[in-house]
Amino acid sequence: MTMAAAELNPEWLDMMVKKLITVLEAQLVAVAKADPDGDAKSRAADARTLSALERTLDRLSRLERERAAVREKKVAGHDGNERQALERRLDKRLAAIRKSATAKKP
Repeated sequence: MTMAAAELNPEWLDMMVKKLITVLEAQLVAVAKADPDGDAKSRAADARTLSALERTLDRLSRLERERAAVREKKVAGHDGNERQALERRLDKRLAAIRKSATAKKP
């Protein structure tokens, strides 16, 4: 079962992306320190590890860009215009409800 990104806590998701990037960096350092003159089996394992790390880095980069866009959208969305528009719509609906309620009274 997978969860949509919208269902996750944004702060938790940001923290997890940062942790994953830190772990990825540590793994890259470990592979870089591997003996280049090792046997073929260890070099093949290092190649597989690097391939997996590359895919992980691509996913993390995409996720970080998406998270940055979400954060930017949240900041840009709080300019007050949306709130004022919502207040106006709610005021209109409340006035309509009050008007219909007074018209129904005998």
